[in-house]
Amino acid sequence: MVDCPGYSLSGVAASLLFVLLTIKHPDDFRVVGPALPILAKVGEDALLTCQLLPKRTTAHMEVRWYRSDPDTPVIVYRDGAEVTGLPTEGNRGRAEWTEDSTEEGSVALKIRQVQPSDDGQYWCRFQEGDYWREASVLLQVAALGSSPNIHVERPGEGEVQLVCTSQGWFPEPEVYWEGIWGEKLMSFSENHVPGEDGLFSVEDTLVVRSDSVETISCFIYNHDLRETQEATMALPEKLHTELASSSVIGSSQPTPVRVGENIELTCHLSPQMDAQSLEVRWLRSRYYPAVHVYANGAHETGEQMAEYRGRTSLVTDAIHEGKLTLQISNARTSDEGQYRCLFGKDGVYQEGRVDVQVMAVGSTPQITREVLKDGGVQLRCTSDGWFPRPHVQWRDGDGRMVPSFSEASRQGSQELFQVETLLLVTNGSVVNVTCSISLPLGEEKTARFPLSDSKIALLWMTLPVVVLPLAMAIDLIKGKRRRTKEQTHNGNQENNKNEESHRRRRPSDGRLR
Repeated sequence: MVDCPGYSLSGVAASLLFVLLTIKHPDDFRVVGPALPILAKVGEDALLTCQLLPKRTTAHMEVRWYRSDPDTPVIVYRDGAEVTGLPTEGNRGRAEWTEDSTEEGSVALKIRQVQPSDDGQYWCRFQEGDYWREASVLLQVAALGSSPNIHVERPGEGEVQLVCTSQGWFPEPEVYWEGIWGEKLMSFSENHVPGEDGLFSVEDTLVVRSDSVETISCFIYNHDLRETQEATMALPEKLHTELASSSVIGSSQPTPVRVGENIELTCHLSPQMDAQSLEVRWLRSRYYPAVHVYANGAHETGEQMAEYRGRTSLVTDAIHEGKLTLQISNARTSDEGQYRCLFGKDGVYQEGRVDVQVMAVGSTPQITREVLKDGGVQLRCTSDGWFPRPHVQWRDGDGRMVPSFSEASRQGSQELFQVETLLLVTNGSVVNVTCSISLPLGEEKTARFPLSDSKIALLWMTLPVVVLPLAMAIDLIKGKRRRTKEQTHNGNQENNKNEESHRRRRPSDGRLR
């Protein structure tokens, strides 16, 4: 064995391991993205970039941009050309490949006319053969909303509500109130509602005393843009306007309407005044978007809720007397609820309210008879097309209510109810069993089912209540029959004994022994 001075077997192994660990894979590379998020305003273009290291051409590689799933990419380039026919995620028609510097491994994704839905994390993946690496890029989308408006609602009775409204914000902004000296004021309520375009509308309410002499400001702040929109109002001036001393009268009773009919909601000013120059808003729970807005003598379609588009009109025949009627065509179940009508001028609004009750009378009930495995009889009563949820009741031939075995209901695609009720019948039947389905407002439909002409009494059975008594009754009947048999048997034995004793006492010649 040859000795190698200064070397050992363990030292050689360690050297070989070091060499193996330092040898790079022939396709080894890494990918880096920007260190900071990419900020883009709604409507602008955004450019997302990635860098391949060490720098080299990407012409023979696949570069894939995606969001949550690599199999549904935003865009894919392979061997210098875009790959088409793949399922894609978002940004459809607005994402495009940009050759930043592909010879040096730099690629970019351009998103045109950025929308709120584009906000979030993106991944760029470089792949060569079976080897791939990726990096993430964060896109922050932001929008500065409109200048706020401060409205005064329901002045009187010792306090008023100030409502600060604005539209077009992303992401959700921060809203706060300040008094004349910069002191923070506590909001009564705050609502941030996303619209169809993903932008938020803001509605923040502050309650103050009606004798306040303060100047009050509303601030709305976007953290991403570090920008603020504000509005200031001198409250005493608003409380001395013409409309501040008026009131709006709605309806004290709910307005009933059937599905498919037209809804008419009327509000009027008291005392009477010409409302032609006023702004009139019909709302549900929030200020924006609205059911219907009348301003500057015309309907403002841009502020209308999507579900009411093309369905509303305003009857203005008595507008000079301060009376307006909103018509909503083709009533739906979703139209049920409370509506607010606001008459406004110079930032002061007076409010009235009207409740709508929507109803739908369903189909005539259908009763079917089913024989169960145990020999019992089951009646099934079904009907559909009801709103709200109806009341279901069985009655016998004398009109007496009979409890059902079970009841079930479900809502279909149009939110109309389908109902089903079951009744178990044993040991008899009755003429003209009735299933009744009715609404709270009195609308009712019934169906009658002649089970039999038998005069045998009807035994209605509900499972949790009658099963035990029925079993007990059977046991009692069996017990009674058993006792009757025993008594008969005992009686017969006693008679036999008496006859035998009598024969013994009487001799054959008829003389007593």
